[in-house]
Amino acid sequence: MKRIFIIVAIVLGVVVIGSGIAGIAIGQAKAHNLSDRLKTEAVSLRTFDTNAPANAVITNAAQAQLAADTLDKHRKAIAPSYSALLNGQKFDPSNLKELTYAQAMNLEDSMNLAVLGFGVTTVLTLIGVLAIIIGIALIAVSMAVWLYRGNYRRTPVETTV
Repeated sequence: MKRIFIIVAIVLGVVVIGSGIAGIAIGQAKAHNLSDRLKTEAVSLRTFDTNAPANAVITNAAQAQLAADTLDKHRKAIAPSYSALLNGQKFDPSNLKELTYAQAMNLEDSMNLAVLGFGVTTVLTLIGVLAIIIGIALIAVSMAVWLYRGNYRRTPVETTV
């Protein structure tokens, strides 16, 4: 019976390692996909960082966060809040100030979503690494129990009279 539990634990360890590898692969694939989509949009990094090369575009979480923070400052220079912008009125898309504010909100939200997306992919990758470590530990402990169980023999105790 103990042997069955050890075999099940080893198989479970292999499954956990496989799940960890899948988590890492999915996390990295999604991070690359997000980065490629940002490259496709070609939002210039120089708009938000004057030290950036002229052809640099936003491709990672740090750059997207910088862009979101900068857009927030620029947007709040127009109006401190959306409510203050409208001043109790309805949104008027023909009003250039309101339209600019709305577009700044959209781009800022997109950059914040990119930051969130990169964060989720990072967490998924880290969970995958953790799963691999747990799987290896489970297999190692199972093998140690298996080997200990096989080498352990009770020997009769000699008594002296």
